[in-house]
Amino acid sequence: MKPAEFGRILIVKLSALGDVAHALPVLDYLKKAAPGSRIDWAVDRRFAPLLEGNGALHRVVQLDLRRWKQEWTTSKARHEAAGAVRELQEGRYDAAFDLQGNAKSGVVTRLSGAPLRFGFDRHGVREAPNLLFTNRKVSLRPDDLHITRRLLRVVSAPFGGEFDPASLRAEIAITELQEQKADQIVRQVFPEAAPLVVIHPGTTWNTKRMDPEFWAEAARELGLRFPRLGVFLSWGSEEERREADRIRRLAGRGLAVLPVLSLKELAAVYRKCGYMMAPDTGPLHVAAAVGCRTVSVFRVTDGNRNAPCGPGHRFIQAPMPCTACLRKRCSRDAECRRSISPEAAALAMAGLMADSFKSGK
Repeated sequence: MKPAEFGRILIVKLSALGDVAHALPVLDYLKKAAPGSRIDWAVDRRFAPLLEGNGALHRVVQLDLRRWKQEWTTSKARHEAAGAVRELQEGRYDAAFDLQGNAKSGVVTRLSGAPLRFGFDRHGVREAPNLLFTNRKVSLRPDDLHITRRLLRVVSAPFGGEFDPASLRAEIAITELQEQKADQIVRQVFPEAAPLVVIHPGTTWNTKRMDPEFWAEAARELGLRFPRLGVFLSWGSEEERREADRIRRLAGRGLAVLPVLSLKELAAVYRKCGYMMAPDTGPLHVAAAVGCRTVSVFRVTDGNRNAPCGPGHRFIQAPMPCTACLRKRCSRDAECRRSISPEAAALAMAGLMADSFKSGK
């Protein structure tokens, strides 16, 4: 079978939120490279809403792997896991693309039953056991630094290995009801404000975070340049909600904490506002996928690898000699935080806003 004739394709990208968002352009690529193919996606249940309604997907296979592992001694967990395996195998896939590169994704890829199982070679995998489960190893090229290029390299392997990331789009399907809710929130909170920006300060690693004072000062600095500015603070946990409330109090005025929203409702608010400021965090990449212009702050991860790409995006990398160290704990964490000024973030966002106003967008 020629690659372009693949009838059924499985994408395995389980987590996390930002990683799933990074992978969305592979759907656009596959629609063009293998038109008519039926594409499914295996994903952690927590992040499945990001994929729901996507016109390029036939089915989203939701896997509750973390809970199944925790509750494996119960018959319910084992029954659900067995049902998920049957669901995978019923796909009768011609090819599967493992875009995660760890042991867990390798098992899922192998259980799919696909005869052609594409994945990273030994230099690209995140966990070596993954190599046991794929049978088509794809080598990365020197210019495959950004994560989306790395994913496209794997997916493009059977189709000649060439792609143009700039020509590929990410899609997050937002319903009319979700758009209406976003409109309602904006009208109620900031009926006269313009421009509107969302700040999402939360992220999983403490070493990726910036202090609440950083975001409050960045918002104040931006407000000096745009007197009618409105700033929403988004959050994903109770701890992040308290942090957002602290930023609001520190900033003094012009900031509002968003209410409890679903992932898609948040995406709708991001799209409505059009601008996002954040560290390296999943909501940053969701915002970029729905068309936001973004300014992001990178410390222990590499913005050249992870930050949103294109003229509408700017990132600030900590100017430390050890930057992008990937450490979850570091004795120089406080020094690293201080190495990036809130004024720099505000100035970068002001530049994006000015460019947008000049272009009329």
